[in-house]
Amino acid sequence: MRGAFGIRGPLGSVPAWLGLLGFLHAVGLTGVALYDANLVLDLTVFNLLLSAAVILGFGHRVDTWRWLLTAYLTYGVEVVGVQTGFPFGDYNYGTRLGPSLYEVPPMIGVLWLLTLTGAMYWSQRWIQAAGLRGDLLRSATAASLMVAMDLIIEPVAMRTGYWQWAGGHIPVQNYVAWWIIAFALAWGWRHTRTFRTNPAAGWLLVVQTLFFIGILLLPWTS
Repeated sequence: MRGAFGIRGPLGSVPAWLGLLGFLHAVGLTGVALYDANLVLDLTVFNLLLSAAVILGFGHRVDTWRWLLTAYLTYGVEVVGVQTGFPFGDYNYGTRLGPSLYEVPPMIGVLWLLTLTGAMYWSQRWIQAAGLRGDLLRSATAASLMVAMDLIIEPVAMRTGYWQWAGGHIPVQNYVAWWIIAFALAWGWRHTRTFRTNPAAGWLLVVQTLFFIGILLLPWTS
């Protein structure tokens, strides 16, 4: 498979690249627990950029504008959210996701894109495996998977300083908003192959989930 950046062949296989990303995440967890958590977490932006390059490398060039639009739209929603408290609630970003524009780091759009692509991949696989069909069901499953991921991400974000909620309380409306936005995106891109058939994105979501759980459970060294 040749992707947006021409990744293909033995050196471009999904297992090879996912092995690299898995190794880097494992090194990151080890560094958090045994070396210097703050130093490791300050490298988050580079990890997200490398992950995005790999995932999009296994996508399709024709969908480039959809990737950019997805990142831009989700970043825009986050800007509205920080400025007004709607639709997520009252929160603000720290500095670990890189420079901010309008009080929101543009990298958050990349995180949305990676999570959405992974969730849509697994939704497609699970619905097919169950012998079911229907765009609404696939979109709802992807949205539900993204909310499940956010249930893990939110406490990680507060512990790492990615962002903070007012009073340290994560409102229910945040998860409702996540589901609605994720469903709208999954429905909008329901016929887009890059978002439905990208195994690298699906397995990266698994790697990230294990990484976030590790961040929550492991003791930190500073």
